Formats: sequence, C-alpha cells, structure tokens
Amino acid sequence: MWKARSQQGRLFNDSNHNRQTHEINEFDFSGDDVKTLTLVTTGLGRPEPEEMRRLEAEDRHPRASLFGDELNSDILDERFLSKKPDVAGIAGSVVPRSALQVITAFRMRKQYDAVISWAEHLGLPYALLQTVFRSDKPHIVIWSWISKAKKAVLLKMVQSGIDRIILMSSRQRDFAVDVLKIPSSKVVLLRWPVDQKFWRPLEVEQNMICSVGREMRDFGTLVKALQGTGIRCHIAASIHRGKKDRWIGDLERLQPLPESITVGKKPYLELRQLYATSRFVVIPLYPTDTDNGTTSILESMAMGKAVICSRVAGQADVIQDGVNGIFVPPEDPKALREAVLYLWNNRAVAERMGKAGREFIEQNHTLDAFVSNVKRTVEEAIRGRRGNNAVRRHGDADSSVN
Repeated sequence: MWKARSQQGRLFNDSNHNRQTHEINEFDFSGDDVKTLTLVTTGLGRPEPEEMRRLEAEDRHPRASLFGDELNSDILDERFLSKKPDVAGIAGSVVPRSALQVITAFRMRKQYDAVISWAEHLGLPYALLQTVFRSDKPHIVIWSWISKAKKAVLLKMVQSGIDRIILMSSRQRDFAVDVLKIPSSKVVLLRWPVDQKFWRPLEVEQNMICSVGREMRDFGTLVKALQGTGIRCHIAASIHRGKKDRWIGDLERLQPLPESITVGKKPYLELRQLYATSRFVVIPLYPTDTDNGTTSILESMAMGKAVICSRVAGQADVIQDGVNGIFVPPEDPKALREAVLYLWNNRAVAERMGKAGREFIEQNHTLDAFVSNVKRTVEEAIRGRRGNNAVRRHGDADSSVN
C-alpha cells in the first residue's frame, strides 16, 4: 500500500529561473505491502492451492505458487469464479468464462493496488473497461503475441488502459514500439521463465529423443525426418479441447507411424523423466512471428539438453546456433534428419550443447528472476500511476488558486 508522507504539494518560487514550480513530495512505498489481482487462464483441473504446495514441496510439480506468493496476488481463474456466490450461478452459462473473469476483476479492482492480466484475451477487454470508465487502477499485462492483426488493432485503441506491457519476445517488443507506436517506457522486455529447480539435469540412461508441445508444431516434418532411422522418439503433445491443431491432421495423414515413434501427453513427472532419458530434444515449428515453443525449449535446456529447432522469425532470443542448439530450415525433413543424425552420432557434442543450455538458463531465464522482475515492474507502475494522480490533483489546486 501507499503511505503518503505529505498529501499536499507545496508551491514555491524558483529564484534561479524566475518561475513558479510545484514540488511533489515522494511516497513511502513498501513492495511487501502491495496486494494484486492476477487474471490467468487455467482449468478447474488444477490442484487446490494447498495440494499444489504439497506437490511442489515433494518435487512433483514446478513452483506454480511462487508468482502468487511473491506478488501477494489473488489468482482469478475458473476456480476463483466458482467460489464467488455472485457469479457461480451464471458461470458456464451463455456468458463466456473469460468475460466473467474480466467483469469480476473490474468490479473488484478497488480492493487491490494493481491488476495483472496474463493473457491477451483477458487483458485487452479489461483494458477496454479501464479506458471506457477512466479507471486509474494500475494495470500490468504479461503477453506473448500482440502482432496478430485483431489484437494489434484493439491494443492500439485501449493502450491508455494499460500501465506496463511485459513481453518476452524482442520481435514482439519491437512491433509494439515501432509499429503500434506505444511509448517505449510502457513496454518491458523480460525473459520467459522456467523453474530451474524442478527442470534440472538427472543422471539416467539416454536412449531416445523427444519432442514436446502443441502450438505451431510441425510434427509431420519430424516424422518424415525420422523415418528409417530407427531412433526412438516420443512426441509429448496433447489435443486441446475444442480445437484441432494442424499437427493432428498431419499425423493422421502419415498413419501408420513407425513403431519407434509414439505420441501422447505426459504429466509433469513423466515429462521430466522423458526429457532426462532423451539425448536431445527436437522442436519442429511452422513459420511464425511469435515465440511458440519457448516453454519446451527452456525446459529442455534446464534439463541440460541440446535443442534442434526450426529457424522461424519468432524464435530469436533463446537458441544460440551451434552453442546450445541447432537451427534448421522450417518444413525441411532432409535438413532436420541431418541435424538429428549429427547429434545422435556425436553424443559429446550434444552433451556440450546441453551443458551450455543449462548455464544459459541459470544466467537468464530462472523463475525466481522473472518473478522478481515482474514484481519490480508492478511496483514501478503503481508509483507512476500514483505520482501522475498526485500531479493532476495539485495541478487542479493551483488552477483554483489562480
């Protein structure tokens, strides 16, 4: 919370410049006292907070609680809605859950020092409400893909309802500043986080490779590249409810798959074991200007694995070609096959790249550093908003005197 040292500014004469200026006294600010509300997209299948902490303590789940704890944040997800009597009755009706989340957050905003939205489909509507109703509540967003046409148009319209835009892609940051002309002071470039304590190197036998994720994945090219090699590969991908990703159709057309290739979702513990037993990881992507695949790439590197990835415009901030991974042209089975065979037949090279990847994670992408940087950004946004409000109040007072 903010504690005003002085609630009124002081008018004084600046003898050096022969003019009247306004002194705004600073505010005492303790980040530990800040209370935030975070809008996130999660399902009701997520463990209850107490269960989540137990799983984290037992090393069975990444530290999902760290963000809420460090930012003293209430997490407004589907479970939050289900426990609110005034919205539980209409949740799941004709009103989309995302709309209920946004409306609920806006109604509750005065109970918090700031609102954080961690998804474009939540943050943009919330920013619209902020703009229309001229709310002065600090609003910080954490987004990944703003260059999509519809999002870009809406963002340009409602950016006054956003205090800070946190992006994790330099390409998306450049788009915000250079194309949308959003003030650079409002755009914050952070690095994607990975829980480096959960995702860590494990000493086990490595007798296969794997591929992980679902968004913009080109698993068809991966299957074609592996055909005839006999290299075991598991594709850890899930089918999203209500959406048929392009890769599903690709794999259906390639049926039957080689016996050495399996497909199926993996829960966290099994996924960590999959990474551990893989010599390296392959992330094949369709051409895209967003950083799809980053989560899987960071998990792989944190596990000490080299990564082969399609060279697409959106993947420019993590993989260092020849150092911690290898880039290959997108949609090119021959080039991908050559890279896979190179690392498979040169284990020392794969291990060296994996070690470099782990070091890169520890220096640049830890979950702890990310949470700390978000917290600092939120505190700066609160200071900026409160300072601007103080200036406006004092300015109004001066006008009345004059």
